[in-house]
Amino acid sequence: MWREVIIISSCFWTLAEAGAPCGLQMMCVPKGLCKSDTSNQSAMAWQILCQKSESCCHTSQLLLIGSPSNCGISNPNGLDAHADVAADQAKPNQFPWTVALMQDRVTFFGAGTLVTENVVITAAHLMQGKTVNDFVIVGGAWDLTKLFEKKIVLRAAARIVVHPGFNILTGVNNIALIVLAASFGIRPHIAPICWPTPGVSFDQERCLVAGWGQRNPHATTYTQKQKKIELPILSRPVCEDLLRSTRLGGSFSLDPSLLCAGGEKGRDACRGDGGSPLMCPIPGQPALYEFVGIVNSGLSCGQQNVPAFYTNISHMRPWIERHLNDELNKPYKTFPIYTYD
Repeated sequence: MWREVIIISSCFWTLAEAGAPCGLQMMCVPKGLCKSDTSNQSAMAWQILCQKSESCCHTSQLLLIGSPSNCGISNPNGLDAHADVAADQAKPNQFPWTVALMQDRVTFFGAGTLVTENVVITAAHLMQGKTVNDFVIVGGAWDLTKLFEKKIVLRAAARIVVHPGFNILTGVNNIALIVLAASFGIRPHIAPICWPTPGVSFDQERCLVAGWGQRNPHATTYTQKQKKIELPILSRPVCEDLLRSTRLGGSFSLDPSLLCAGGEKGRDACRGDGGSPLMCPIPGQPALYEFVGIVNSGLSCGQQNVPAFYTNISHMRPWIERHLNDELNKPYKTFPIYTYD
């Protein structure tokens, strides 16, 4: 179903007043959040007021932490013409906003979506028991066996914010923000996705999930190369009607923080796809995508008439924006190891 595209102006925030002042219109921020180095004499003179991991940065050089204007640009043909790509796989770096989460830098445990140069959104259940020291965020990945390639960029987390209403049993409010310790920057193979168009329904549209989870419920390992799955997004009444025929029972009601997608035999997100984006092409611009949902949970994997749950990004948008805005006023020197708020 085609949607009418509403063009709105993007809202930007900068990290002004986020750190300690270190000169006129200057402040101490993590080095990755300053577009330029401290090569100018004014900045170098005040650098002694900052920690070693920080730059004395002019406010005009601060990276944006709000919604990017050049978002959602996919690489339909991939960025490696010689790669061996199966029919159910994404092309290399086709979806540059997908990032892999690696525990101890070696073990894949989920995915996330880059929404700004330095903020990743993922599922809250992946952050349970995690601190910022437990994992890294991998940008530019396609084949997880080739994380040594030059294009791969690793980033540490500076802060984790989990939704206070998250319920691990029901999947309600299953969302978390990861603020990076250093920005990825925008590159052809690492770039943010667009926010969903406000006030638009995605019901009955066919959209995509991209991740590294199992191909089917019988698989014993995750996929090495990123897969992609095309799924229909179901309306709330259709979803509830289908799921009331399952073990959820006749009184099941879909929480507003969730949406349903899938329900087609053999075509579904599976174990290991948690945190991956559900994304829809923008009408009339099939190479541009907007962020619609997060792979959340499900009763099965690839079973006919049993759709899965996805965190509803449109519904969660006010919470996301509030916490992005909150980051502007947090001194980076006092980032907690883990925050549940």
